[in-house]
Parts: sequence; structure tokens; C-alpha cells
Amino acid sequence: MQTVRSVVRALGALTAVLLAVGGPLVAVVPPAAASVGQFQHQSARTDSAVSQPLAISITGMTPTVAAPNSTITVHGTLANHTGSTLSGVAVQALTSTESFGYPDQMQEFSDGTATGAAALPLQSAGQQYQVPDAVPNGATVRWSISFQAGFFYGHFGVFPVQVQASVLGISATAAANTFLPFWPGGTAAAQIKGLQAAWVWPLVDTPQQGACAQTLATSELAGAVASGGRLSTLLDVGAAWAQTDRLTWEIDPALLSDVSVMTHAYFTQGNAACSDRFAKQSDPAAGKWLSQLRSSTAGGSAFLTPYANVDVAALSHSGLDGNIETAYRLGETVAGQILPNTFGKDGTGTGTGTVLKAAWPADGLADTGVLTSLADDNGVNTVVLTSDEQSSSASGDDALGRTVTGVGTSMSLLFANSRLTSLLGTASATASPAGQFALTQDFLAQTAMIAAEFPGTERSLVIAPPSGWNPSPTEASALLSITSRAPWLHSTGLSALATEAAKQPSATHVKPKQVSHAELSESYLDQLTTVETNLSLFKDLLYQPSAQQLDSLDAALATSESSAWRGRGSYGGWLAMTLFGHYLSDSEHKVQMVVSRKILLAGQSGDTPVSVVNGLDVPVQVQVAASTPTGSQLRVGASGKPFEVPAGGSNTVHLRVTSTTIGTATVQLQLATQNGSPLGWTAKSLSVEVTRFGRLLLIVIGCALGILVLTSAYRLRRKRLAGAKNNGTDETAEAGGTG
Repeated sequence: MQTVRSVVRALGALTAVLLAVGGPLVAVVPPAAASVGQFQHQSARTDSAVSQPLAISITGMTPTVAAPNSTITVHGTLANHTGSTLSGVAVQALTSTESFGYPDQMQEFSDGTATGAAALPLQSAGQQYQVPDAVPNGATVRWSISFQAGFFYGHFGVFPVQVQASVLGISATAAANTFLPFWPGGTAAAQIKGLQAAWVWPLVDTPQQGACAQTLATSELAGAVASGGRLSTLLDVGAAWAQTDRLTWEIDPALLSDVSVMTHAYFTQGNAACSDRFAKQSDPAAGKWLSQLRSSTAGGSAFLTPYANVDVAALSHSGLDGNIETAYRLGETVAGQILPNTFGKDGTGTGTGTVLKAAWPADGLADTGVLTSLADDNGVNTVVLTSDEQSSSASGDDALGRTVTGVGTSMSLLFANSRLTSLLGTASATASPAGQFALTQDFLAQTAMIAAEFPGTERSLVIAPPSGWNPSPTEASALLSITSRAPWLHSTGLSALATEAAKQPSATHVKPKQVSHAELSESYLDQLTTVETNLSLFKDLLYQPSAQQLDSLDAALATSESSAWRGRGSYGGWLAMTLFGHYLSDSEHKVQMVVSRKILLAGQSGDTPVSVVNGLDVPVQVQVAASTPTGSQLRVGASGKPFEVPAGGSNTVHLRVTSTTIGTATVQLQLATQNGSPLGWTAKSLSVEVTRFGRLLLIVIGCALGILVLTSAYRLRRKRLAGAKNNGTDETAEAGGTG
């Protein structure tokens, strides 16, 4: 048993580590790749002296959207890592009179891979900037170049901008690329319909709670809600722009519960026995974060993920729809308690006074079965999907769609632009100024490209960052400001788009079956089903459990079902699920049965006591089940109705044992839940020996008493007969004597 405990403690420690790193992983691709170029080739004369690259970066551009009369100023830095001092360094800007025709052409320009017709012709723009002094090795200098937009641009679109650094006497150059949208203004601008843009703002994190009360798996959440942390940044920036950009909050109820735990003294890490934990003081930042969230989302547009953002697709594909329904019910309960002014007692978010029952499945993927599960299990009527799920249209891809679920209900489909989601996923809280500029300018240009592809058609755009999004405050603010200042974007709410989508004249095709390779695996869900069966048994064991007790157990199971464990994160999920399974098993084994190994039945029937000991801190309710060998004449009565065993206490019942034959028989006893589910670990063997000595003794005593009575009667009769005879003789003798 000690070995098992050691393994459980080790699992607890591993879980803490893997939960910290196994959550939704955001690919951190350095955004600076679009704005930093390196010296790739040197002349033969300088190869030996210049062995390391020269790098140029764009850190800003004003204005970021050009107008006919704009003077464009591009500025950045130049770093010398060549190994020697460089003199005669110059920077030149280049652009084109041709705009990009499609998004992939922009990507090729950014990557430097455009060839042939895809490569737009570039020409010098503005005067060359000459670095005034020699640049020592390891030094970084600033540069700035200006040019007139009207010399190059004449129509709405996105244009290339490149800066090249050259060194006197060296033929090759270092280059950095960026994009510049052009807005013509005047009557030309009136012909551009633009995009109705709606933001989904995610407040989702790796779930932290298992079955142990007031315990989080790691201490990572404390840093996330502290000033400057990921969740603090998202809340601060989202709250600042919520009204302007009509943001729709996506909130995981498990995050609310986890942060709420930190508002009181709590623990981190630990094992399945809820020991070896680290005590933590209440966190003021957690209370402040929740308070700000309450005020920022009150009455605003918001929707809930299922609790712990469970992997709805994986559960649906495995036929575990009941788990989806439980996760939504649990999430609504938690959110209604913590954010009552946003979700109310029913956990429904309101934006414009109407209920927003929306969902955003993991990776934005869902087939018809998943959509039916969402509609049937929680009444979801709006689903956000990735635009990769959308079929191309000659009139331009619009974010709006509509389908009919398997239960016959109409469902609005809102397609989030996958290119923007992927781009936003490269955001980093530690991005350099060049990286931050590259991301925000690329995002601005991508939205312009979408609008410019079909400028005469008004369309909708859904912007949905990945759930684990981690931008810097500057990046997040700059991105949200784009929606209000870019002339081709018009802020709207997700609920407004959902209403419009519901009016679509025809149904949108959705794949009948689609299983993502990232979903929780079949083997994972098989093990999960085993744990769920054990959970059902434990629930049946409890005596009149409170709703809070049951919810805490359901929450622990939902944590193991989270989409945070997709892909590499599944290792953390395996350990979280293992700990929960051990917790249930350890808890159940604290209920034991105490009974004699052997009883002697002297008569035809008798009673034997059975005691139940409850080591849990909550009461349980059990019954005693008995079975005898086939053909045995021995009968054991059940314990009757289930009986309660108090927390930390015991209770005793008496079983009636009856036999019609003499001999020895074995009775199998074990406890069962109130619903009759057997508790296998409590099984005991009871040997019953039937002697019937009691009846034989009664017969012997009866016979003895009978003989005694007969003997006594016989003696009494003889005595009386003898007495009568003696009386006659005495009278004769007595008479003759006197005479």
C-alpha cells in the first residue's frame, strides 16, 4: 500500500508540471519574420571579414493606412552582427504601383518566396537613408525613410513595402517586408462596401481543479491573473474596447471556478489522497480580476464554453453526449453564481436582450453529429467554425451560414477567418517592437485584402483568436483599435451576425463526419469511461449528497475531458484522469465491512452481526448482499432497506441465517450501494456450521422429563397401593392385640 501511495504522490508532482505546460499550446512563431531580413550573401572580398548576418527590422510606419495625400514614414533598426565595423551603410524603401491580388500572394511576399507573376515589381520610394556613422560590430542603429503615397497608389488595396540595407562595397543586401493598405477616399471609397466585423474575445485557460477541495494543480493561474499576466491583459484590454468594438466574451466556467478558489486560502499540487500539498494564502489579484470581470461583462454580449471547455467533438464521436450535457449544466451553474449580472441563474449571456447560446468547438471544427450534439445537449443555436470549413464562393466568402441539425433545429454558422486566427496565434507577450508591428500591420493588411477581393459586396467577418491567446498589452490594444479606425471595417456584435445568419435562404453544407487528429484519442476516452463508471458508483455510495458535492465530482471529470489535453497536452490529461481515478478508488475503499469469519448455528436459524465502518468525512448509505452456493439449503436474509453509516463512524445490522440441514456452508457477503451496485472490495466469506445440537438437547431433555414424570407417577401409584395394603393389616393386628 505504501508503494501505491508513493506512485500517487509522484503522479501528483508530474501532473503539476504537465498541467503547467500541457494546456492549449499557442505556436509562438516570431512575428518579426515579416519585418526582419538577414544578410544572406557577401562578396568574395568580404567573406572572411563579414561572417555573421546584418539584420534590418521595421518597428513602425505612419500612417498605417495610406491616403492619396499621405506622406509615409517607415522607421526601424539595423543591427550589425557581421563581426566587423561597417561603414557606408544605407537604407532604401521600395514599393509597387500594383496591389496584391490574393492572400497567398501576400504570404509569398512576406516569406520572400514570390516568383514569376506572383512577384510584384518593386521600385525605389523616397530618398535613400544614409547611416551617418560607421556601425560597430554588435551595435544597433535607427533609421527612417519617407515617401509620398500619391506617387504609387491609386486604388483600394494592399501594397508591398520593402526596406533594403546595403553596405558600401558589398553587393548583397538585407531586407525586411511589410504591407501598406491604401484607402482612396472620396467617391471611390463610396463604392467599397466593407466588412461587418465581430470579435470573439476568449477567456479560457487550462483547467486546474481535480477532486480535492480548494486545490489547484499548479500555481500558474496566479501569474496569469496578476497585473501583466495573460488573463489580466486580456481582461484589461477587452474591457477597454468592449463597447467600441462590440466584443463578445467567450468564458470558460472552469476558469471562473479556479480563480474563485484563489480568493480564499488554497493549495496547489498534491496527490490523490489530497496530501503533500502546498498551502497558499488568498490572492488579492484573483479577487480583483473577478470583480473587474463582473463589471466589464455585466449586460454585455457573452457566451459560455461547457465546463473546462470539454472536447465536445471527441465526446460526441464517442457517444458520450451525456457528458456534454453535464458539462454545460455545470458551467451554467458556476457562471450564474460567479457572474450573476452576465449569465444570471440560468447561465445565459445576454447581449442585446436576447439569449446568446453559442459555441466555439476546439479548432473551430465540427461535423453534423457534433452540431446535433450541441443543439440537443444545450440548445446551442449559433456555432463559430473556422473558415477552412467553408466552401468557396464566386461572390466572396462570407462569414454567415445556416444549417439544420439532426434534431430538426436551425443553427446559425459563423465562420471565423482561419488566416486571421492563425496570424493572431503568433502573438507573444514578449514580442519585440518589430514583432509587434509586424503582427498588427499584417492583421490590418489581411482585413483590407479580404475587403478588396470583392469591394462591391458587403460581407461579414468573424475574428476569433485561439483560446490560449497570449498577446502583449500593446499588441492587443493595437489590434482592437484597428476595427474602429480601419475605414473598411464596421464593428458589430456576434449576436447580430447570428441573427443575420439565421435568415440565410439555403442551408450550408457541413461535413457529415469529420474526426480531427488532435481530438482526445479513443484509448484516452476508453480509460475515461472506466473512471466515469467508478464515479457513478461513488455517487451511489453517498448518503443524500448535496448538489455542491455532486457538482465538484462532475467538475473533476470534466477537467479530464478538457480540450486543453488535445495533442501533446494529452499527457497532462492522462495524469489528471489517473489522479481522479485514484481519488475515487481510495475514497471508496474507506468504506469497509466487519463480520465474523465463522458462526455456529445450533438451531434451525439465528442472527449474525455485520458492522460497516465509514472512513469518509461524509455519510454513506449501503446494504448487505449475501449469496450462497447453488443447491445449498442455507438461506441468509438481506439487510433490508439500505442503512446510513455516519461520517467517520460505523453501523451494525443483523442478518437472519436459516438452514434445514446439518453441515457447513460458505456464505459470500459484500456491501452494495443503495441502488444495488456491488462494492467488490468489501467481499467477505462467512463459514456457517449447522449442528442442530439445540433441538437434540431439547428432545433429550423432553424425554428425560417424560421418563421422570412416568417414574414419579409409577412410584406414587405403588406408594399409594402399598399404603392402602398396609393400612388394612395394621387394623387387624391392632384389634387382636387388645383383645
